[in-house]
Amino acid sequence: MSPLFPIARPLGLAARMSAAQHAEINIEANELCAPAALDPVFDRLTVPTRYVLATGGNLGGDPKLMEQIRANLDPVLARHPNIRVSAKVASNHSKILRNDFRAVADAVRELAVTPAHQVA
Repeated sequence: MSPLFPIARPLGLAARMSAAQHAEINIEANELCAPAALDPVFDRLTVPTRYVLATGGNLGGDPKLMEQIRANLDPVLARHPNIRVSAKVASNHSKILRNDFRAVADAVRELAVTPAHQVA
């Protein structure tokens, strides 16, 4: 994939970094998505929170690993009634706002009518 990065950069399809830097960031992102890293963050959430879950693959990511990361959300949803999946969309994380902006807007609207977000 590294020979394609110089072509993809001007088109906005790749960041301005080397293939090694891309790989390092992907590895770090996967580590940060592990339950051991995220569970304490979720446990501190006290306000209603909505997810728009992107089910598409990511560039350079193993589809099985991505599915495992998404599955890590299930126990969190079971423990925390304030955290919900508002929608599941076919996009991946890099195209969700471009392709599924309506689902994101619906999630925001859903939160706007919750008691914790209403202004007196």
